[in-house]
Amino acid sequence: MRRADRLLDLIARLKGGKLVVAEQLAEQLEVSVRTVYRDIAALQAQGLPIDGQAGLGYMLRGNVNLPALTLSHDQLDAVSLGLSLVEWIGEDDLAQAAVSARAKIDATWGDQPTPAPSQRHLLARELPHRKAPPFTSSIRRAIRERRIIKLDYAAQDGSQSTRDVRPLGLRAFHAGWLLITWCNHRGAFRVFRLDRILACELSKQTFPYQAERELAAYFSERGNDSYRQGARR
Repeated sequence: MRRADRLLDLIARLKGGKLVVAEQLAEQLEVSVRTVYRDIAALQAQGLPIDGQAGLGYMLRGNVNLPALTLSHDQLDAVSLGLSLVEWIGEDDLAQAAVSARAKIDATWGDQPTPAPSQRHLLARELPHRKAPPFTSSIRRAIRERRIIKLDYAAQDGSQSTRDVRPLGLRAFHAGWLLITWCNHRGAFRVFRLDRILACELSKQTFPYQAERELAAYFSERGNDSYRQGARR
């Protein structure tokens, strides 16, 4: 059993509200009593409210719920590849967030036998044209806050237009980034390539939830063709 899994198991066994002696814990976890003492000391050092002492027993005070960070090799490869890709295709804020996220995961890894995400051998690298433009961070903010944005857009044929849109989602694809929206001017879903957006301005106006104008409705209506349709605009 990996140490991370054992520590989570140990926490679960101390939650019963009764004193549990180290010998009993060692038998249940199939480790030595000395290992139990070491693990409990490590958990106490992390701030977990474990009371007791050797020879008398231990118990965990209060409700402590810790999510398990137990990932398989394939899951770790996916995390490593995904974060590496975001570093290359995300705008500066998103790229830095990927670096910080990997550092946080690495910090929890400790002495586990499997390599941490930063030490995996599966990485990604992309061409410069796939990198999101700087204003992408503003679009992400507008999506979170459900704020109308005003776009100046140049279509494939060279014509330009200004649109007030509800930003619903961002999608990265083989040639760059797509912004999926509900266009207030057209009264319909529209997809815009970020590399053709000339200007992007966040409005103070927010938009309400309307199921027929949300991202789920868009995918229900367009399906897998949405990427090809957006790429042609």
